[in-house]
Amino acid sequence: MRAAVASAPGKVILFGDHGVHRGQPNIITAVDLRTSCRVAVRRDNGYRFCSGAHREEGSRDGLVAFKEHVDDLRKSNALDEIAALNVDFFVPARYVMATFVERQDVPGLDVEWCSALPIGSGLGSSAAAFTSMVLAAAYASGVELSDEEVIFTAWQGDVIAHGGYGSSLDSSTCTYGGLISYTLKDKAKRLPYELSVPLVIGDTLVAHSTSQINTQIRRWLEERPSRMHVFDDMGYLIAQAMLALKHADVSTLGRLMNIHELLQEKMGTSCPESERLIEAALAAGALGAKINSSGCGGTIIALSEPGQQQQVADAIEAVGGKSYIVQAAAAGVRVETDQAWAAVINLVGSYR
Repeated sequence: MRAAVASAPGKVILFGDHGVHRGQPNIITAVDLRTSCRVAVRRDNGYRFCSGAHREEGSRDGLVAFKEHVDDLRKSNALDEIAALNVDFFVPARYVMATFVERQDVPGLDVEWCSALPIGSGLGSSAAAFTSMVLAAAYASGVELSDEEVIFTAWQGDVIAHGGYGSSLDSSTCTYGGLISYTLKDKAKRLPYELSVPLVIGDTLVAHSTSQINTQIRRWLEERPSRMHVFDDMGYLIAQAMLALKHADVSTLGRLMNIHELLQEKMGTSCPESERLIEAALAAGALGAKINSSGCGGTIIALSEPGQQQQVADAIEAVGGKSYIVQAAAAGVRVETDQAWAAVINLVGSYR
């Protein structure tokens, strides 16, 4: 049986959370927490998913029928119905696999994941899982895919995981790696800047649903359209952040993160657990800290002067969070060796 292994990085949104669908750019960085995926070719047209305690088996016909159903929902813009599909753990992965097998004449595939990324934390665990699966499936099947094709296929999972609002932001970051600017019009663009200091991620350990939070923001704006000014203000901050990145001005970046956090609180995406971790990080000397990605749980990110990351991480742990010190601008999706897969399984264990 032919098999291939690939891994993809997680991501954090430095600026622009929830703004991409409201005309604002996002500034995102890949981080060096990775998800690995091993795909093996089967002798039939079935498929099997394995992720920690989760298992699913099915057929190509079942994948095709499922994709047709989701496509009908997308055509009718049935966002609530798409969001409701997320009660099933493997629904987004199933849609990605259906897209892959529809576009490529390939046999059945067995798929297994292993990851250092916590699920439901805003670190792009879904996109990392989908991106690594697509590249591994292509290599195992002998199919050549461009970066754009990997991004498009993996993005289909986020369409569901994000409640019908998924952009290719996450899958682009996982594919390209590095530091990226993203808009719906121009898609992903690599930024010629560096973020040389490590970031501290604080996990609230409160799981959240991106699709539910995206629905919440959509309804919040529908209730009072004048609230769009929050995203206009966010756009101003992002322009200032670009200048700070250009000049490697870490101190200004931190201050802008603090102001950005106020906008996120205005949207209602904060929670006591996030605020506790942010306050602990700032009290420990962080230059800035903010909610990462959707909010209402998940993770926060903190920016500190060089050499201060450990004390910020310790402060996050002291108030009940889980901390990660990560390097920004990590490498994008890549093929790995079988030995690397064995090492990840030994180090991390099953994807949970």
